[in-house]
Amino acid sequence: MFIGIVVLLAVAVGLGYFYYRRRVRSKEIADILDDPNPLAVWTYTPEEWRRAVEDEFSWARSDGSAALIRICETGICLKTASQSHLIELASGPKVVTFAGYRGTEASPLKLRVRWKVVRRNRRGGEEVKYYKEDYRIPVPLREKDAAQKVVDFFTARLENNLDAYTAVVPDDEPISLFGKDSF
Repeated sequence: MFIGIVVLLAVAVGLGYFYYRRRVRSKEIADILDDPNPLAVWTYTPEEWRRAVEDEFSWARSDGSAALIRICETGICLKTASQSHLIELASGPKVVTFAGYRGTEASPLKLRVRWKVVRRNRRGGEEVKYYKEDYRIPVPLREKDAAQKVVDFFTARLENNLDAYTAVVPDDEPISLFGKDSF
């Protein structure tokens, strides 16, 4: 009887956590979709979305519908008729350390996000782990100005706050004088 209660309690806690994470994620997506001043918004045609899924978005599926992308300061939301996906950019400890776009056909918007996690070990010392994630966002050529606006925003933000950049890069990794993280 006792084991059954413990198992039931563990399942309830697990479901509660899953529900909580899903609600938080849904709120983050809603915040991006409701942002009155997004950095960029465009719609992929069904064919552009199919190519984007084949080339860059392995997590997505192309169901023959168009897709909407909204890029804001804190994240990117990709939404189709059947799915939505959130990419966190500059939320919490995350910092966009590189933004680039060539402005040519089949040239993706490139973003690098870095962050660090500090944990206390059993002896009272700190363990610091550094993480980075690269994103390649296919840009339809008709939206090259919107993509360039995203690059300009994150580049200016980084140049005005180099301390944020150095805080998320390990000491043994070279740092560019201009905060230009290699991609």
